[in-house]
Amino acid sequence: MPRVPVVVATMMLALAGCAVSRDADMTAAHTRTPAGGSDAAARGSHAAARGSHAAARGSHAAARGSHAAARGSHAAARELLIAAGALPHDGSSSDEPRLVALVFISPECPIANAMVPDLIAAAQEARRLGIAFCAVHPTPWADDATLRAHAREFEIDGVFLIVADRALALAELAGATVTPEAALLRFDGEGGDGAVERLYLGRVNDLYSAIGRRRAVATSNDLVDAMRAARRGAPIANPAPKAIGCFIARPS
Repeated sequence: MPRVPVVVATMMLALAGCAVSRDADMTAAHTRTPAGGSDAAARGSHAAARGSHAAARGSHAAARGSHAAARGSHAAARELLIAAGALPHDGSSSDEPRLVALVFISPECPIANAMVPDLIAAAQEARRLGIAFCAVHPTPWADDATLRAHAREFEIDGVFLIVADRALALAELAGATVTPEAALLRFDGEGGDGAVERLYLGRVNDLYSAIGRRRAVATSNDLVDAMRAARRGAPIANPAPKAIGCFIARPS
């Protein structure tokens, strides 16, 4: 009889051991659960990273497409200037930088039409400096007959080169937004087929200080000053004075 308590005690210890073992197993199971959650989180993170990389690749592809479109637009702008005679055809032996002045005008813009005498004077100075000078019509709707009629009416036919920029390639290259607005570009490389640098973009002069506010005569001939400085190789004092005029309509 005295041994019974020992047996009972032994059984109680065994049961206690089983309970401890079960508790340990449950603890281990609970400990494993977060590891599984961590794996799922890692997989989610990797999926998010792959999505981010895919988005980055899409962005890079869009950027390449944009750059390709810009190169195509610049090539179209060069072709317009070559056709007009402002840039030489391929095969020119000269690799000197070429300066080209562009003035964006419109038959329907009264400010551009009012400035025609100033454009003629600027074109004459450009000829003296050896700079190509083009009047550019940045509009898809004006046909050749309309442009010829405008040239006859304002007596500019033969005074300077007239270019129809129906796809707005020159307007995009120069960054023009209104008419009249002037740009001075330098084309580097053989035949002007290298890089393009915009030296000047802004008003022709200060004949108009605002829409409907016209001076009797211009007091600042910004485009002519820019052409003279560029020909000397000197910095242009005011390379971007704001142009006043009619907005260039762009396709939506």
